[in-house]
Amino acid sequence: MSQDTLALISTDFKSAQARNKRNSFILCLIMIITATLLGYISGWAAEILTGTHPALITAPYDADIIYLLKITALSEWGIMASVGMIIFSILALIWTYYAADKTLLRMNGAIEADNTTYEDLHNVVEEMAIASGLPKPAVYIIEDTGINAFATGLRPDKASVTVTTGLYDVMSRDELQGVVAHEMAHILNRDVQYAVLVAVGAGLIAVFSEIMMRFSRIFFYSGSSKSKKDSKGGHGAILIIVGVVWLLAAILAPLVAYLVRMAISREREYLADATAAQLTRNPKGLASALSKIEGHAHLKEKNAATEHLFIINPNRTFSELASDLTSTHPATSLRIERLMNLK
Repeated sequence: MSQDTLALISTDFKSAQARNKRNSFILCLIMIITATLLGYISGWAAEILTGTHPALITAPYDADIIYLLKITALSEWGIMASVGMIIFSILALIWTYYAADKTLLRMNGAIEADNTTYEDLHNVVEEMAIASGLPKPAVYIIEDTGINAFATGLRPDKASVTVTTGLYDVMSRDELQGVVAHEMAHILNRDVQYAVLVAVGAGLIAVFSEIMMRFSRIFFYSGSSKSKKDSKGGHGAILIIVGVVWLLAAILAPLVAYLVRMAISREREYLADATAAQLTRNPKGLASALSKIEGHAHLKEKNAATEHLFIINPNRTFSELASDLTSTHPATSLRIERLMNLK
C-alpha cells in the first residue's frame, strides 16, 4: 500500500479541526493588519495632498525629500484612518459571522432546494449528516448545467450544502453520496470556516484596492500640476512620491488577498476526500463523481472570490505539476488515483 493511500486512510479529525481554527484566527489577523496598513497609507497620503501635514508646514519645499518622508511617518490622519479601518475590519468580521453565508450563496445564485423536487438530494444530505454526527445542513441548488458543488457555514449548525442542477441530473446515488459526503467533510473538519473568511476577506481587500487605484490618478495629476507651478519642484516631487507609494499599496493589496486565497492547502481536499470515503464506505463513488465533474465544472456565473469553495475549481484547471502556491485544488487525477487505491 502506498504512502499516499496510508495518508488518505489516516484521517485525524481533531488535528484538522484545530489546524483550521488556528488558520482562521491567523487569517483574521492578516485581514486586520492589511486593512490597518491601507488605512494608514490613505490617511498619510491625504494629509500630504491637502498640505496639512506638519512636514509641509514646518519645512521648506526645497528641503531634502528623504528627510520630509521620514517625518511623514508621524501622520495624524494616517493614525485616525488606521483606527477607522480596524473598527471597520472588526465590524466586517462580525458581519461575516452572522451574514456572510447567505451573501456567498446569493453571489453564486443558489436557491433553497425544494423538498419534493429534490427529494433524493435531501435524503442523501440527511444520511451523510447522520453518518458525520452533524446537524443536517440547509440544502441549496444552483440552476446551472455545470457540474459542481460547495459547502459553506462558519458553524456546523448554520452550514449549507449546494449542488448545481447539472450535478444532480447526471450523478448516480452513490456518486451523489460521495459529493455530499465530501462537502459534509469540509463542514466536519471546519476548513469551510477558513474558506468563507478567505472569500470575504479577499473581496473586501479587492474593493479597497479598487478605490485606491481610482484615487491614485488624483495624486499623479496633482503632483504633476504642482511640480510645474513650483519653481523648485520640491512640493510636486513629494506628491509624486506619495502617489507612487499609494499606487504600490493599491497593487500589493490584492496580491496579498490572492496569496491568502491560494494559501488554502490542497491537503484540505485530500482530507475531505478521505473523510468522505470513511462516511460512505465507498471511495469509488466519489472517484466516479470527480471523473464526471472534471472538464464540466465551469459555471455560467464566474466568481473568483468563491472559486476555492467548490469541489473542483470552476474557473481554472490544475495539472499534476501545479504548485501549491498557485492552485486552490490538487489535480483531479491525483485525487481519483488516491481514492481508487483505497480498499
